[in-house]
Amino acid sequence: MRANTQRIFERMSKGGFLSVDSTDQEVKHLYDDIEENYTDYETYFSELGLRLESGDGYYYFARTQEGKQTIEQKLQSFAQWVDILDFLKTYDITFSTGFQFRSTHILERINLDVELRDKARKLFRKQNTNQEIVEKLVNELTSMGFAELINEEDGTYKVTAAFRYAEDMVNLITIYNEEEVPEV
Repeated sequence: MRANTQRIFERMSKGGFLSVDSTDQEVKHLYDDIEENYTDYETYFSELGLRLESGDGYYYFARTQEGKQTIEQKLQSFAQWVDILDFLKTYDITFSTGFQFRSTHILERINLDVELRDKARKLFRKQNTNQEIVEKLVNELTSMGFAELINEEDGTYKVTAAFRYAEDMVNLITIYNEEEVPEV
C-alpha cells in the first residue's frame, strides 16, 4: 500500500479520478490497489483531510474541510462541467463511459453544426479558434481522468468510468428540478 500512496495522492489530490476501465497500466494498478486496501487508504487519507470516495468504477478525493475555494468558485466550476456535458451530449447523445472519439471528429462537427459551434464558443471563452477549444476540452477530460488516449496514431480517446461522476452530478440537478415542478 505505502509504495502507491504518493502516486495515488499525486493523481487524485488535484481533482483527478482513477477508473476501473483505464487502459493506462499505472492507473489500473493504483485502482486495483485501492480496491484491495480501501480501508487502509481511507484511514490514511482521512488523516490528511481527504475523504476517499468511490463511485461506480472510480475513486476520487473529497475534502473533509473546506479549503480556499469559495461557494461561488465551486458553482462556477460546476456550471462549467454542466456546459461541457451539454456540449458533449449535443455532439453525440451516446457520449458516456466506453465511448470512443477523436478530437478531429469533434472539430469537424463544430465546423458543420451551428448549434455545436455556439456551445463550443461558450465553453472556453479565452480560446480563439475551434481547434484551441477542442484541445482545451480534450485536455480537461484527460486531466480529470474522464478520458484517455488509447491510440496515438489516429488520436482516439476512450471515455472512462469516472465520467459517470460528472453525469451523476448533472442528473442530480435534473431530478431535483423535476421534483420541484408543481402539479397542475
